[in-house]
Amino acid sequence: MKKLILLLVVAVPLMAAAGLHKYYFSVTQADYDAQDHALKMVTRVFYDDLEKVFQERYDASIKVDASYDQQKLDGYIKKYFEAKFIVNINGKAQPLQYIGHKDEIDYVVCFFEVTDIQNLKAIEIENTLLTDLFPDQKNVVHLKAGSIKKSFLLTRENDKAVLNFSE
Repeated sequence: MKKLILLLVVAVPLMAAAGLHKYYFSVTQADYDAQDHALKMVTRVFYDDLEKVFQERYDASIKVDASYDQQKLDGYIKKYFEAKFIVNINGKAQPLQYIGHKDEIDYVVCFFEVTDIQNLKAIEIENTLLTDLFPDQKNVVHLKAGSIKKSFLLTRENDKAVLNFSE
């Protein structure tokens, strides 16, 4: 009986741990501000996933936390997003303006914007953040312009969110 209890005490937690699955996802909120003629974006990414991709792509010593040189970290975030987060307005690619980031308990919050948007007809966001490193990566994008709101679940195979406006 003691062996059975010992087996259960050891086996049950191991089986439960084996069943756990790490989810890979980011969430972006993109709001069009008609007064400022700007698309303001906030993206939340798990810090350990971002750290892993930075270590693989740029430098194995990168730490995505407060102990790392924040100016260097900002440079890596900006560079990575410029390659993996593409914004088209009215069919034309737009430069991302990196505002900064802040650290939260489990994730990094990154702030970007696209400015000088005139006569908005369409917003397209191509989000391939972390998809090259994590095949199961999901990137959620919430787009809002005026009273129009739409959410998208993007994957490696389906990486674009498009919101068209009628004239």
